[in-house]
Amino acid sequence: MRMAETSLAVIREYLNEMMYSLIDFRLSFHVEMSSMGFPTFSSLRRSVDLLDPAHRVLFQLFRIGEAVDNAAIRQALPDGVFTALVETELLVSDEAGRWRTPSLLIVPVEGLYLLVGIPPLYPTATRPCNTGFDTSSSIVAKALPVSLTGQTVLDICSGSGVQALICAARGADSVVGLELNEEAVTTARANASLNGLDGKVDFRQSDKLMSLREGERFDFVVCNTPSSPMVDQVGESSGPEAIGNVVLLDLLSKLPDHLSLHSSGILCAWRSLGYQSRTYQLQAIAARLATEGFSTAAYVDKAPNTIESMLRGLQTELERRPEMQRPDAAAIVKRVRGQLAQSETPIDGLYNQLIYFRKAKAEPSADIFPLFATAPSAHGQATASASG
Repeated sequence: MRMAETSLAVIREYLNEMMYSLIDFRLSFHVEMSSMGFPTFSSLRRSVDLLDPAHRVLFQLFRIGEAVDNAAIRQALPDGVFTALVETELLVSDEAGRWRTPSLLIVPVEGLYLLVGIPPLYPTATRPCNTGFDTSSSIVAKALPVSLTGQTVLDICSGSGVQALICAARGADSVVGLELNEEAVTTARANASLNGLDGKVDFRQSDKLMSLREGERFDFVVCNTPSSPMVDQVGESSGPEAIGNVVLLDLLSKLPDHLSLHSSGILCAWRSLGYQSRTYQLQAIAARLATEGFSTAAYVDKAPNTIESMLRGLQTELERRPEMQRPDAAAIVKRVRGQLAQSETPIDGLYNQLIYFRKAKAEPSADIFPLFATAPSAHGQATASASG
């Protein structure tokens, strides 16, 4: 993909003119959603077939990822738009002379046009999805403040740049987005240009907080770390609080060095082991932040995963690690299974949580707000446990 700002502006204006976001919203009435946050391919394909020719080509390309023949492309797209798409390499020609995207889609999100990788479950994906967008991305986008005017913002594990770009669009003075994957950084920079926000966001390739400069401090932080790796690099876990979101737990020790005196933020912890809306990772995170003078409020939802599915995911994750042999991965999973079975800590499943933290004006507190039906005493029990 080429960073051609003028061409990306042409594409943006065409998407505006074609009311791309509105048509996408209208299609959502007729599609089935997958657990990953994307419409199922078959239902989306059927809905796109009902569009007029110009919109059908646009959505075949950028919402489904299909190849379209040259005649249909040239008839549907204005010459200037076609040229802009080719110049940015958002349209590439295949061996059969058809046009397709470089395995990228354009997804409307909170007033943005977002370039993201085609999900692996779509048959149109032609390469690995290095710039993902899923249900968690949508959830975090909905959780961001409606105004960040005058604030400096840090987005950790920025991926496509969605959180950073929303913060910039909502008035932040400056935004830094950190992302390990080089291709995702390139795509995030293109997304900034596509949305007219280049110059307002500084996307950096970074292993956690490594690219931050000494003395850089932020008023607001959003951190949507992946749930993988679930255990540390040697496969050890001291308890249920150490399983899942290892990246988040690791960076918490250095994050306070980059927070301003009146900072706040949102941390995401997905698929954490817990009991009655309390999770052991949350307790560890809240306790760590409390030592730095931060209060926390966690919004907790029951994850659809089971402990068995979590352990299967751990096995898959371990087998993908360089130099990890399958028997060694199986041994680690067996050890973790045994730890959970023998633990005196009650566990009734896995939970997703958004943790809002802010500098406490008095003694730090920790609250938990379940987002699903619980027994009447669950909130009080959770709050007491997290606070104690």
